[in-house]
Amino acid sequence: MKNIVFGVLKVMLAMVVSFGFTSCLKEDNVSKPTVNNIQMFMTDVNGNDSLITEVFSGSKIKFVVTTDADMVSVWPGGIRNVMKKKNSTQDSIDMFGHPVLEASDSYDDYGLVKARGLNTSLGDTGWYVFYTYPNAGDFDLTILATNHGYDGPELKRTVYDAGTIKVK
Repeated sequence: MKNIVFGVLKVMLAMVVSFGFTSCLKEDNVSKPTVNNIQMFMTDVNGNDSLITEVFSGSKIKFVVTTDADMVSVWPGGIRNVMKKKNSTQDSIDMFGHPVLEASDSYDDYGLVKARGLNTSLGDTGWYVFYTYPNAGDFDLTILATNHGYDGPELKRTVYDAGTIKVK
């Protein structure tokens, strides 16, 4: 009688565990994220966001990214500081021939030490981040959108080139 009860319990436990795994299988079909829209805003004196088309250096702007992604990082490309060799004007390079960076938010430097995009927050209208361009010039804006984890086997990544931002 004991063996029958333990056998039934083992079968029931196996069924519960197998049902638990089958409910997770739908997460394995992950699609690549799409970036639908990118807008730039400035906050006025009343605290309201105003849509802008021109960007000026030293002004705090808000990037809003509309997407279906789980995580978004913005690479505005406004900062790229390469470390110099001591007592020299030459750039420092690592053993692979890449520049040694002090800081960079340019997507061209993705994967190098000290290069990183801006972490965004999820708001009512999409993922957003605040940024101030330190200098005037033309900068490449890149959006990195990911679904389902970070550098895992199910990671789906979309790199969206948002164009050039002209900063006055």
